[in-house]
Amino acid sequence: MLVAKQKRKENIVEYILYLYQVEDLIRAFKLDMNQIEQRLVSSYKADDKTKAAITDWYANLILMMEREQIREKGHLQFLKNLISDVNEFHLKLMETKKEPAYVQTFQTVAGLIRELSQKNPTAQSDVEIGITAVYGFLLLRMQKKEISLDTTEAIQRISKWMGELSKLYRDFENDEFSFG
Repeated sequence: MLVAKQKRKENIVEYILYLYQVEDLIRAFKLDMNQIEQRLVSSYKADDKTKAAITDWYANLILMMEREQIREKGHLQFLKNLISDVNEFHLKLMETKKEPAYVQTFQTVAGLIRELSQKNPTAQSDVEIGITAVYGFLLLRMQKKEISLDTTEAIQRISKWMGELSKLYRDFENDEFSFG
């Protein structure tokens, strides 16, 4: 919860990736709040009030996952909506060309995104494809799987694009960037 709040303020893509990881962690604990309290919440160096808030946060996520029937796989609807919002912002950046450097960065990964979209036909947008690719890469690294140099280079390019998009989105949310 604490990390999520900070990431939400600073970097929208890192926030989404973090919550993907939290969803998987909750699944690893079989959506069992007792296990989450014993194994996760108890390890936080925080006062009782903060630990209670963290417990509530996990409990609410579990409740949402159950209601949305994503116990096994999938992502929470609010994350899908957020990705859609970020993609709308991305499309507006591309349409208006207000930030030429951003447009240029995206153009360096556009072919890669098209290629990945063929491997992930259920993805709804360029942003979702990029986030899914980065998350898959992070999972491979955590599993200590061998990753080719080409894949690593491709993810670095996608990450650069996502980083620029996140910065502009944060600036937009903070009224430090506008299309007007």
